[in-house]
Amino acid sequence: MKYVYFLLFFIPAVSLAQTRSEQKMRLMVKEISALPLTVINNSTNEEVQTDVAGYFVMQIQANDELMLKENDFYQLNYQIRASDLSNTLTRIYPQSLTTVLEEVKVEQITTESLGIDAQAALVKVYNPNPNMDFKALFFWLLSKLRKPPVDTGRKPHEMNPYVAGLPRSVMTDYLKIPDSLVEKFYYFMNDDYLIDQYIKSNDEAKWKMHLLDKSFEFLEQEKVIER
Repeated sequence: MKYVYFLLFFIPAVSLAQTRSEQKMRLMVKEISALPLTVINNSTNEEVQTDVAGYFVMQIQANDELMLKENDFYQLNYQIRASDLSNTLTRIYPQSLTTVLEEVKVEQITTESLGIDAQAALVKVYNPNPNMDFKALFFWLLSKLRKPPVDTGRKPHEMNPYVAGLPRSVMTDYLKIPDSLVEKFYYFMNDDYLIDQYIKSNDEAKWKMHLLDKSFEFLEQEKVIER
């Protein structure tokens, strides 16, 4: 009789295990120094470590919950959807634990916003040339009438020569761009002149981080083709 109980327990367990399938996924992070990270499947307690580009493979099924092992950079609480199982690559965006400072453009600065009394300033500040303000105003108006500088950048649909000059292994092995899309990525980087400066100055850390960020954007744009 005990063998019957064993079979009744064993058969459903096997059938449930067979519903999971191996799925390739990628953590989309901007802090490349945080990689590799350890991903945990709460439903099976399976732990998998990503590679240096965020890729990992795990046995999953719909409604499985994924989280990250404790770290100083990111946290994750992602529930697998049924649509994820039909993708060749599932991209997951963890939540950053660090505070990112953003550049804010300040407009319409006035004496009031700065706490300055304009009338008091005119009384106390010595101005040897009362016409100076009119002269500055004249040159400001003149600068507005000048034609904008001619754009001497690359022509449309031209490859970025700096990116194209890098070893192809950077695109295929580090950025994980499919070989068939490498040339398209060169055109995608056509109007990115920031990467030119990083590569010309031989600042490898900056151009690698910048290229990785751009590869996320490029692969997200091409995800329809990959499915």
